[in-house]
Amino acid sequence: MSVHSDIELADPAEVAVAQEYLGLKNRIGDTRDRADRLRALADHLDEQASQDEHALRELEGVLGLAAQLKIEQLDHELGGRRLQEIAVAVLSKEIQPGQAVHYRDWYALLCAAGYRARGKDPLASFLAQINRSDRIEPVGRRSGRYRLRVA
Repeated sequence: MSVHSDIELADPAEVAVAQEYLGLKNRIGDTRDRADRLRALADHLDEQASQDEHALRELEGVLGLAAQLKIEQLDHELGGRRLQEIAVAVLSKEIQPGQAVHYRDWYALLCAAGYRARGKDPLASFLAQINRSDRIEPVGRRSGRYRLRVA
């Protein structure tokens, strides 16, 4: 009796396709695992970058490289000479000496920098103080425009 008559041998082409199937299935599993590990690594690196950016902002503040309030600037409502000083400093950063600006626009710059004038009418207080400063001069008569004096 022949053993070969009861056992049917697989077609070599089917064996090759089955091997290709198994190889591809294993590769897909390995690729998905690798992608998951890379995503986890990317998430970790993103979190690390966020922490480093926070530390960088802190260091910039300590070094004075970032717009950060100094202790003497914690009071955002200004009056008197301090209002003059801060208003002129803000204006100096925004315009060139000799360039004119309307006082309302100037006050808006001051507010954008995080300050405001003290008083019932902050804009009127601001105007009164800047008119006392020797570092600025009016442009024209009653135009409401001012400029930094050219040294």
